[in-house]
Amino acid sequence: MKMKKIRKVLVVYYTRNYGTLAKVKKALQKNKITASYVKRENESAIKRLVGKADAVIVVGGDGTLLRASHFVEHTPVLHVSSSIKMNEAFFSRATDKDAGRKIVLLAKGRYRIIPLMRLEASINGKRIPYKALNEVYAGSKEPYHVARYTLAVGNRREEQKSSGVLIATPAGSYAWVRSAGGKKLPLTVRKIEYVVREPYAGRLAKPKLTKGVVSGNQSITAVSKIWEKHRGIVVIDSYKKNFDFSNGDKLLVKAAKQPLNLIGF
Repeated sequence: MKMKKIRKVLVVYYTRNYGTLAKVKKALQKNKITASYVKRENESAIKRLVGKADAVIVVGGDGTLLRASHFVEHTPVLHVSSSIKMNEAFFSRATDKDAGRKIVLLAKGRYRIIPLMRLEASINGKRIPYKALNEVYAGSKEPYHVARYTLAVGNRREEQKSSGVLIATPAGSYAWVRSAGGKKLPLTVRKIEYVVREPYAGRLAKPKLTKGVVSGNQSITAVSKIWEKHRGIVVIDSYKKNFDFSNGDKLLVKAAKQPLNLIGF
C-alpha cells in the first residue's frame, strides 16, 4: 500500500553522528523535503515541532531513538543509524550507507509502518509522561540496595526481594530483559514480558513469580516496600529522569494504546 509522501520532517540527532547527519541533510535537500534539526537534548523543541512534521528522522544510536520516541505519538519515525560499527542499530532501517536512497523512498511514499507496542506506566494513578519502547524498571536507585515490593501478575501475587523488576515490550525483549534472562519475542506481537533481577531466595523466601510473558491485555503491578533511605525509583527506557517509588507506592504497567510507528521499507 502506498503511503503518504513525506514533505516535512523533524530531524532529531546525536551530536556525535560520524558525518551521517550531513548525508541526511543533503538527501533531504535534494528531494525537496523541508526539515527542522534538533539535538536530542532539546526536549522542548522536539515537543513543539513533532506534531508539525510528516515524519521524524532520528540520526544516532538506539539511545537517541529511545529518547526521541518519548515525545512522539502518531508521527512515523525513521531511525538512521549513525554508525553500525559504533551502535547496535536495532531499530534502524537506514544507515549512513543507504540513507540517501531511503529518503528518496520517503519522498515517493514507498515505505511501510511497523507498529511497535509501547508500555504506559502510572504510580498511584498518576501516569508517567513517557511511554516505554523497551522497558520499565522498578527497584532501588542504588543497585547494591535490595528492593522490597509485592509483585502482582494476573491473579498471582508475591512478596519479593531482588535487584528490581523489568517489565518489557517485545522490542525490549531483545535488550536489557534478554541480558537479565528473559526470552526474545516476535517484534510485533502484543505481549508483555517481566523478569525479576537477581531474586533473593533463602529460608523464608522461595520466589516463583520471577519471569514470564503475559497478554498485552493484562497489566502488571508492584507495590513498593523499599525503605525511604534506599530510595525506590521507576525508570523508563533507562532514561535519565526517574520517578519516586517509595514505600506504599503502587506501580501499574500496561500496554499503551498508541504504538510507535517505525518506518521500514
